[in-house]
Amino acid sequence: MFEKIKANILFDHLLKRPDIDKAYAMVGPEDSWYDTITTVHNSLAQTRRLEHEDIQIKSDEGLRLQAVYYPNSSRKTMIWVHGYTSHAERESAFPALFYRSLGFNVLIPYLRAHGPSEGKYIAFGALEYRDIMRWVDRINEQIPDGEIVIHGLSMGGGIVLDLATQEMKNVKCLVSDAPSTSIEGFFRNVTKSFCKKNPDKAFAYATARFMKEFNVSALEFDRVHKITDAKYPLLLSSGSNEQMDDILNSIKTRCPTPTTVLILPGCNHGNGMYKQKQMYQTAIKTFLDQNLSL
Repeated sequence: MFEKIKANILFDHLLKRPDIDKAYAMVGPEDSWYDTITTVHNSLAQTRRLEHEDIQIKSDEGLRLQAVYYPNSSRKTMIWVHGYTSHAERESAFPALFYRSLGFNVLIPYLRAHGPSEGKYIAFGALEYRDIMRWVDRINEQIPDGEIVIHGLSMGGGIVLDLATQEMKNVKCLVSDAPSTSIEGFFRNVTKSFCKKNPDKAFAYATARFMKEFNVSALEFDRVHKITDAKYPLLLSSGSNEQMDDILNSIKTRCPTPTTVLILPGCNHGNGMYKQKQMYQTAIKTFLDQNLSL
């Protein structure tokens, strides 16, 4: 019983709606992330000066989901999928400016239980990939003959891997940065650190609660093995300090579609796009040139 109580506390702690205003809060010059976070804030100031509009859709369950859309008089659109507890507009601002420079419209959804989108719990991708498919439909209503790229980071990168196996009109390729590769693995790791005694029992309770809340098993989302059903070219990236080389290459080996792995030297989780800007952006541009016709 004690393990069940701890598992429920852990579930709420991990998956309840976060305070995203804390994401990317400014830090002092002595902080190792100071340069990156300064770039984030400067980029956000630039994007907010661009023409944009708030748009909404409904999830399969009727949740109101909101996004910010930056039109660019283009038939090409990039949809950004943000990370766990992230502020969507801040996280996406720097890459959004890059995609805009390449002539893309940019759509920045707030995932369920983040920001202005409704929802009590984050499902860590188990439901969010369906929400992104609804956003794909929304773009196709507006641009029926366009081309779509979906780009995600961290949890968003894992959602991109879930989307890789789905049929989506006008989606041409996917980019996944530092992806979370298993919801089960996420729960096992945090349960072990949170519950020193009987972590397996607490894990069982936590995943049972996951099934009850979302009507889907956390164990279904083994993205490394499911990638064998991928339908789109894929670019995978991570920082060298994350030591994800083996798992990304495993995905590449299993993936039936053209797959590129990019390891960014000297970088940590999510900061490669800033610290290795030229290498990162050159790789993405090459990948897009190979897979888009517009």
